[in-house]
Amino acid sequence: MSETDKKWAARAKRWAVLFGIPLIMLLVGMWQWSRAGTSVDVQATIAAYEQVVQELKAIEETSPRGRATVKDSEGRSVDARLMRSRYERALAELKAGGLNVTTRNLQPTLAGCTMAFSVLALLWSAFGVFYQSAMGKKAMQSREQLLATFEKGRKLLPTYMVVMVLLLFAAAIPLLVYEMMPILRHNRYSKGDMKFMLVLGGLALFLLFSGCKVLWDVWKASRKAMENEPIEVMGQALAREKAPELWAFVDRVAAKTGAGMPDSIVVGLNEGFFVTEHPVRLSNGSMVPSGRVLYLPLPYMAFLNAAEVASVIGHELGHFIGEDTLYSQRFSPIYAATINHLVAISGGEKHEESWMDFLRRPATLFGEMFLDSFHEAVRFWGRKRELAADAVGASVVGPQAVASSLLRITALEPHVSEALEMNWDQGQTVEGGIVGHVRQLVASKGMADPSQHLENRQSHPTDTHPELAVRLDALGVPITPELLGRAMDSQGSRLLQEFGLEQGAAPAAATGSTMAGSVAPAPVVDVNAALQSELTSVAASARAAKIAELQEIAALGREQTVIYERSWFQTGLFVFFTVVCVTGAAFLFNSRNGQLYGVGVLLAGLACAYFAFLFSRDGKEPALVLAPEGVQMFKAQELLPWSAIDDFQFTQANHMLTITLPLEQGVVPPALGVGRRRGQYVKKKHRMVLMLKGVKKMKNDAFAELMVDYWRAFHARRELQRMGVQP
Repeated sequence: MSETDKKWAARAKRWAVLFGIPLIMLLVGMWQWSRAGTSVDVQATIAAYEQVVQELKAIEETSPRGRATVKDSEGRSVDARLMRSRYERALAELKAGGLNVTTRNLQPTLAGCTMAFSVLALLWSAFGVFYQSAMGKKAMQSREQLLATFEKGRKLLPTYMVVMVLLLFAAAIPLLVYEMMPILRHNRYSKGDMKFMLVLGGLALFLLFSGCKVLWDVWKASRKAMENEPIEVMGQALAREKAPELWAFVDRVAAKTGAGMPDSIVVGLNEGFFVTEHPVRLSNGSMVPSGRVLYLPLPYMAFLNAAEVASVIGHELGHFIGEDTLYSQRFSPIYAATINHLVAISGGEKHEESWMDFLRRPATLFGEMFLDSFHEAVRFWGRKRELAADAVGASVVGPQAVASSLLRITALEPHVSEALEMNWDQGQTVEGGIVGHVRQLVASKGMADPSQHLENRQSHPTDTHPELAVRLDALGVPITPELLGRAMDSQGSRLLQEFGLEQGAAPAAATGSTMAGSVAPAPVVDVNAALQSELTSVAASARAAKIAELQEIAALGREQTVIYERSWFQTGLFVFFTVVCVTGAAFLFNSRNGQLYGVGVLLAGLACAYFAFLFSRDGKEPALVLAPEGVQMFKAQELLPWSAIDDFQFTQANHMLTITLPLEQGVVPPALGVGRRRGQYVKKKHRMVLMLKGVKKMKNDAFAELMVDYWRAFHARRELQRMGVQP
């Protein structure tokens, strides 16, 4: 399926929900309308009933011994006295008036309300889809239109979603109240009637309360200030006097691009190169002064030459020319505000799934569609601006240097990620810290082949970059052996020493690029060492907290747990059917011409007895064995490892618990040794499906939690081992 087909399929599913739910309620309302009929003319009905009663009395008087019969509406013969008694009771009810008449007259009104609000919800859905489509097309015209359109949409979205929820609630409340009307007309209420009325009335009141709560939650969400959350980075802000060579280098690049200078330069050990005007918080808790911030990662700079670094900085400063950072800063609040409204509509941050989500879903789904449309437009313009920024970088040192930097960063990225992961998770550092570790990895493993990663996008904390192949194509630079050779050259550079960011004497000669230059001897400071010390401290604290959490999880599934099915309900049910069938067969055998039917009923009883035996046997054999390494299912000879299970799905219905286990790719499922009524492997979806008749001595929810705990404990032990800790 192509990307376009997938897109339309996803859109069709959303439309099915958006229009399907109000359509279902409309159909229910129409069904109720057909049952309600029209309002009753009480006096005319009383007169008609009195006439029928008189006619029935006359029929009784003319019949010998009062055994007269009459035909009912279905053509069946009914005793005239019984029919007269029915009409007299109905006549008494009509003469009493009050609730009887009121409930009858309310039914068409209630059904009409359900239909009216359902139709309004359908029209509201159509209006929303049309408006959003027009908004998306307008956003593709320019970034100014994008911001203006979606800022307007952000303000209208809460109102739209609230109206959608209220329309559906307004349709559902009369739908529920309608079903109470026939019960209210009874002369005497049974316990079942009372329970049903309480349920319906409680649901209607709960819907009314939920509608008010939605209004309150959305009002609170709309009052939240739209703030840009700071970007968290591991780095240090360098003043000009602390790194004059670096600042002078950036000065020269900025002069060539015509872009303004950043207000702050931050160097760090993670992330990629980026510029931003978002608030930036350093790992030590201090905030970088507000304004334009340029972030430079030392592990990459240790391998890029001056021309390549200049091309990357030129690219980043190019974002200032198009005011990309300002646009990004304005985009974020729209996302945040929309998400706040979605959370409010869905029931709040502590919301748990319930049947109420059925009525909220069209509104939340529309909010998701709004976000997707906004994201698509932002990505469209973001990609254009990234290619424009590449052109700015090329204006500094030429497209060849830009292409070289892109490929070289791609070739380095796996080693940088590995060094950071080792430092964070295993607490392993080498001489020279992260930068030194990357140098060791490059020396021992060589650089990754960037030609194998042309579909990759470079990491960035605020924007989405186009694929590497797209960027190279836009630059007009083919991937030649010489370009790949440079990208995979394991030789590092001396820029960190030249810029005074790492201890070590800078070479006397220039680095081969006119961009390197020199303004003054770099001060003797080791920013790399200081950053590494800071990173090690933060990583040690994070590692200790993670280990403590993993050890707590790993302790959950240490022993085997044998699970038996709770099959007494099914066994008892089929035993009851067996007794009924055998008893019925005995009566049929003793009756005239009933022997043949008796044989059939007896065979049915034997079948029920067989099923009762099967269910009883199922409850005596272990259904599952939960072990630290995996789960043994029914009569399988081997465990299914926990590592083979991708996810869990538990559903309950009719005293049955169904467990669905999607499997990881390439896993060969074990043979279960039981029939399809208990478990099977669904090859098309690559998943195991197990059907249990409940669990002995345990509630289904507790069992589901236990099974997931074993799975989590297994993965926690593996993670601890990877971190070098004995589980």
